[in-house]
Amino acid sequence: MAGKAALTNCCRIFHVNTRNISPIVTQVRWSQYNPHYLEPTIDKTELKKPLEEQDPRRFQPIKAIRSEQTVALGYDFQREKFINIMMKQGNKRLSREIFEKCLENIKRIQLQKYHKSEENERSSIELNPMNIFHQAIENCRPLLKLTRINKGGVAYQVPVPMTEKNSTFRAMKWMIESAKAKDANTRMYDQLAHELINAANNTGKSIKKKQELHKQCESNKAYAHFRW
Repeated sequence: MAGKAALTNCCRIFHVNTRNISPIVTQVRWSQYNPHYLEPTIDKTELKKPLEEQDPRRFQPIKAIRSEQTVALGYDFQREKFINIMMKQGNKRLSREIFEKCLENIKRIQLQKYHKSEENERSSIELNPMNIFHQAIENCRPLLKLTRINKGGVAYQVPVPMTEKNSTFRAMKWMIESAKAKDANTRMYDQLAHELINAANNTGKSIKKKQELHKQCESNKAYAHFRW
């Protein structure tokens, strides 16, 4: 009996009440790197600049460069990001072909507009399709988003600012979704070309989606203090 009581007392030492313990879990989605790692620098001009004494790249580890990243002159990060978002079932070749044909259509449409316009209006017509692509993304980027926050048992849709990375992703997603909402007789690259041109001119379906989101954030601005 004495041995059994001693064993019971010994086991009580390791008894832990887990009801009031909430484990802290850091979720890293689809990443093999710790959040402490920095993104690699692929810009040649940045690589040539000397690092400052307090630059975090002196002290923190840096991720390996991805296969689609390069220091080549024609590399464009937003273009590669857009192609990856548009890709379906891992068919990146098809996604790239659609994007390249989309740029060809933008060039053709802008040249037709250029030759049909008056001499004094031609200087305002953008002929570089990549400039139109970047301008379309910049115009579609939302500043705010709605996030669900529970206060006192009630769920509120609270407007919060978006990071540059998230807003760029949302803009690209909107443009791709707007281009896919087409009739069966229209090619994806044709519709995408018109959507990018419209977005660069602050018109089109993607711009309307951004404006609708901002209107929802404006109507819920009374709950903005629930962020803290």
